[in-house]
Amino acid sequence: MHTPINRLIRRLVPLVAIGFLVATGAQAADPKDEPMRGPFWSGTIMRAKDKAAAMKGLAITLDADRTHHVVYDLDTLRLSVAWSGDFLEFGNTLTKIEWPPPPSVKGTVAFDTAAGAGWADPKGSLSDPRVRHQGPLPKDWVHYEGLVVNGSQVVLRYTVGGKPVLELPSFVASGTGGAFTRTIQFEKSADGAILVLASGASGTVAADFAGTAIAAVTLTNGISLSVDGVEVPQGSRLETTTEGTVVLRLGKIRSNKPFRIALSSGAKAGVTAKPNDLRPLLKGGPARWTTPITTQGIAGNEEGPYQVDTLTEPFPNPYNTRTFWGGFDFLPDGRAAICAFHGDVWIVSGLGGKLGELKWKRFATGLFQPLGLKVVKGDIYVAGRDQITRLRDVNGDGEADAYDNFNNDTVVTANYHEFVLDLHTDSKGNFYYAKGAPWEPSVTSPHQGTLIKVSRDGKTLEVVATGLRAPNGMTVGPDNTILVGDNQGHWMPSSKLNLVKPGAFLGMVPSAQRELTLRYPDGREIRMNPSDPEARAQHKLKGWDASMPIPTAYDEPICWLPMRWDNSSGGQVYVTGNQWGPWKGAPLFLSYGKCLLYGVLWDEVDGTVQAAMTPFGLRFQSGVMRARFNPRDGQLYACGLKGWQNAASRDGGFYRVRYTGKPVRNPIKAHVAQNGIQLTFASALDRKSAEDAAGYAAELWNYRYSGGYGSPEVSVKTPAKAAHDKLEVKGAHLSADGKTLFLEIEGLEKADQWSVKYAVTMADGTEVRSEVIGTIKKLGPAIATHR
Repeated sequence: MHTPINRLIRRLVPLVAIGFLVATGAQAADPKDEPMRGPFWSGTIMRAKDKAAAMKGLAITLDADRTHHVVYDLDTLRLSVAWSGDFLEFGNTLTKIEWPPPPSVKGTVAFDTAAGAGWADPKGSLSDPRVRHQGPLPKDWVHYEGLVVNGSQVVLRYTVGGKPVLELPSFVASGTGGAFTRTIQFEKSADGAILVLASGASGTVAADFAGTAIAAVTLTNGISLSVDGVEVPQGSRLETTTEGTVVLRLGKIRSNKPFRIALSSGAKAGVTAKPNDLRPLLKGGPARWTTPITTQGIAGNEEGPYQVDTLTEPFPNPYNTRTFWGGFDFLPDGRAAICAFHGDVWIVSGLGGKLGELKWKRFATGLFQPLGLKVVKGDIYVAGRDQITRLRDVNGDGEADAYDNFNNDTVVTANYHEFVLDLHTDSKGNFYYAKGAPWEPSVTSPHQGTLIKVSRDGKTLEVVATGLRAPNGMTVGPDNTILVGDNQGHWMPSSKLNLVKPGAFLGMVPSAQRELTLRYPDGREIRMNPSDPEARAQHKLKGWDASMPIPTAYDEPICWLPMRWDNSSGGQVYVTGNQWGPWKGAPLFLSYGKCLLYGVLWDEVDGTVQAAMTPFGLRFQSGVMRARFNPRDGQLYACGLKGWQNAASRDGGFYRVRYTGKPVRNPIKAHVAQNGIQLTFASALDRKSAEDAAGYAAELWNYRYSGGYGSPEVSVKTPAKAAHDKLEVKGAHLSADGKTLFLEIEGLEKADQWSVKYAVTMADGTEVRSEVIGTIKKLGPAIATHR
């Protein structure tokens, strides 16, 4: 029997009409070519396979030949390692992002320091008080404030015992090879500070070391480390600890009186030049990325109410940097700032109005996998794995000179999967971002798999919710409602949309970060914190396999999405204005994995929030993860990238989704009642078509919540069976205005997923075939029908 719904089921894809964009600006650069980087690079950096130089590493190239480098550990303000030769071994991680392991030191090491503090605490101790030696040292001990770039020089700003300090690392060449130098300037006077210089001393050193001084330390590898000092404060001494650490015990330090320490392997460094005041360098240097880059925007050619315009990315470019876009926001003058996964921030102008020529300017580089960006009062804040960085153009040349550490309280491990994702603010100015759980999900830090809040002044960090797996996007609504997506995997039966309440546990057991009651199939229960490695070992639990006991409760999502709709979720955004059709006040949901956009249909029953989704029928050439509305033209802008498990054809894409004024034919509201589902459409339906019950097919199904990877779609009525429960649509009733449709359906009950597929004709004669999916947590009262 060829009813409309029979034909629909055979032909339906979960889209109204898929529009394919024309590829432009194809990314054809040789992937072996490294990008033109700045003088520093941020990231986790390894000394060897299982030995980290720093989790929050700052690698700085010190000379014009780019053959001498150092890494600072920004958690501890320790100069971790100095080496000569090639920079870092990146493999293919500068051109791809699927499995980005940390790079490792590539050249010949001159000296290094053991993991721990770079300066002693106010009592003179180097003992590390941090839990598992993770995260930054206490702020009253040392605290990284940021850096300033001036040409090829990088000045670090930090505090020691609350006293502000400037430090300039450099390399001074000489006939004997040269020396790595550290010029240090306290901006306030201090006394008794102890600086760690190197590790691995084989003997004992205890000598005065003030003014112009020279000493030699024999290391356990047999190398003699020469230590030279210039303008070192009076009363200073060079010493070794019982652990073989070489330290400089400084005497009374005068404010803004810089001193220099030079270290070299073998021959004496021979560095005698008096160090200069570092403060003038804080004014920034000449612009470095001066080549203008222009691309042409491509207007969409879809026939429906929304057009996808392509904001063609600046690739190829003179710097050979990739454009895996990770986040963006709009500046007060109408330009946009957009960050790329491999560390860049670009400024683009020419947005809004009729799409034409776009002008791109590289603004910053060297950031640690930035995947979120927010503009606040004209300042650009970027969320990387290590910190929220505030970028400042000190000298007005169009490039960032100052990279301020707004907050770096988050703990970083070497696991590639714990990305920091998205960046938003609430009405009070507090910042929010999500942090992924590790893969494999053996959680070892307190921030893996959490949603994090940072105070508006950047001074404090707190965990708002836990139990996230791969939360590639979130939003904070106009009323401070927090939404976050998550994607299928262990403890995630399918992709989903979460409504976040403070203290929520969102289901990913290894990242619960709290004690849970876990129940075995035989009814036995245990109480433990599954994020604690010692607790997992005690109970002999892996944490993410199908045999794991199940939590007795967790905060369930407001909407699940089946795999064919979304395998890897992106972010969300609220429609805030009237210039984008009939969606004002509604959230939108982005699919990174399927490169699609959905409208979210909010449904609240007696305080219980649940939701449904409808597809826009627009396809993007990259995954879409971040979206914001441009306050100037009121249109939706979105960006994203190509990576693991997605349908993208381009490395990155930046888009405008423009409302054309044509009729929107999607449902814009959905409500589940005891006797059926009510859908309110943006445009009127043809009554005869809409009230033909044969034009609809309704189903329910559940997912299995377990430590296994994903879930089959299983029957609600027979949970052991992988099947959908088909429901009879007994009748269809259309309101007087032709927009609200009530489908009489028997057998509705609490379910992870409901689906209504429909084939209807609109009042203007347009045929529409699509689907709405949603989640039932609570049914509303029965809706009266009139036959």
